[in-house]
Amino acid sequence: MTAEPGDPYHWESYPSEGTLEEQLEASCTHVYEVLRDGPDLYHRNIRYILDQAFPGSTFREQMCRTWVTDSVLCSARVEGGSVPAAVARECRSRYLEAQLQLFPRAIVAALGSKARNRLRGWPRVMSAIAVAPSGCNLPAARPSWNAIAAAVRRAAVAERKQR
Repeated sequence: MTAEPGDPYHWESYPSEGTLEEQLEASCTHVYEVLRDGPDLYHRNIRYILDQAFPGSTFREQMCRTWVTDSVLCSARVEGGSVPAAVARECRSRYLEAQLQLFPRAIVAALGSKARNRLRGWPRVMSAIAVAPSGCNLPAARPSWNAIAAAVRRAAVAERKQR
């Protein structure tokens, strides 16, 4: 989980016509493709974590085992900027907690200090350095992502043993 949505790409657009299902499909297709193809460092770092957590799996298989979301679903006024605390609290109680309750045994990866702070008190949260610049350029970034990936692999092994 990261902080909040970034600005759209200059080439990014969605149909204003069609059903809600068609609009949602277009949005999901876009997100899937940018995560798969890694047009920027943020997406390539997410892929790095997925590749470490699910070695030998295809991207499709990885995504079947992953829920990617932001701790706040509203964009900041300036990309990477702050979001008012009241907005973050409302988003957590109204949207984020509902999403997390869908996955009661999941390891929750808070990628960056904003995501970590917004998840304070939620169970099973592992904190790591942000996948977006400038945090992702810190020497400790990859080791923190590797720790999350290792926890995911351990959880998968434990789950297989329980079956």
